[in-house]
Amino acid sequence: MNGSTLSPGGAAQALALRGTAYRDIAVHLDGSPEDEARLAHAEALAEQHGARITGIFTNLLPDPALFAGDFGITAIGQLVDAVTEEGDASEKRLRQRLTRLGPAHELRRLDAFPGLLEQAVATEARWNDLFVASCPRDEDQARWRPLIESVMFDGGRGLYLLPPEAAPRAPVRTVLIGWTDTRQSARAVAEALPLIAQATQVHVVAVREEAHGRMGGAEVLADISAHLARHGVEATATVLNTDTTATDAILAEARRISADLIVVGAYGHSRFREWVLGGVTADLLESSPVPLLLAH
Repeated sequence: MNGSTLSPGGAAQALALRGTAYRDIAVHLDGSPEDEARLAHAEALAEQHGARITGIFTNLLPDPALFAGDFGITAIGQLVDAVTEEGDASEKRLRQRLTRLGPAHELRRLDAFPGLLEQAVATEARWNDLFVASCPRDEDQARWRPLIESVMFDGGRGLYLLPPEAAPRAPVRTVLIGWTDTRQSARAVAEALPLIAQATQVHVVAVREEAHGRMGGAEVLADISAHLARHGVEATATVLNTDTTATDAILAEARRISADLIVVGAYGHSRFREWVLGGVTADLLESSPVPLLLAH
């Protein structure tokens, strides 16, 4: 609703009446320093939409496949006890942190082995409107790549992914949509609609990589722009002609307009617990300085 003068509370009520407000937001927590950044973003989004926050605390147990024989059974038992005890301390801190948010919010703890934990988190994601997590870049967060993949491909909801140490952007005012004529792009726009509807500037772009053949023209943006207009969103549509990569073109445009959020479809396919994503998706996860909203 561009140009709106509603207060955050009034805007949340208006969006709720239109059926486009987030009502449940899940946030991934792991006991690391990044928890605070994720919680700050979840709080900002919850305030903007009048939503309830559920913290999903994941305590990853050691992989039994790495242990064999009697010695292995003893060793894994000791490691499980140690990880559980460490999780107890993290859970206590997180419960104290969420207490400051009020009684409407909740912390759920998941202790599970690899392969089981990821699916458990995907199950939690399904009953929420949005799942907030970190881009799995640095060594600590990279261990959660299978989890992010599971939520992305099996959770059925949008992922709001933060670059490391991302400061909260509340409210989201400028949104960049990277559009292609695909199911994934359509899902991403649908999942991001509550944020798009509250933005004051919305830019829809298609990338035409001249060095790699025609990837679309202005005609591919006409229908999605009209669709957004029927939701009360006045979007600027642009075809980006570039001889660089689509990722570089999207990031350059995000810098130019000072985007608070990039919305794109997530490409790739899940294959066991491998980290298998399409080129643009993987590149944005590795390099975007701006939060991403992805959907598959």
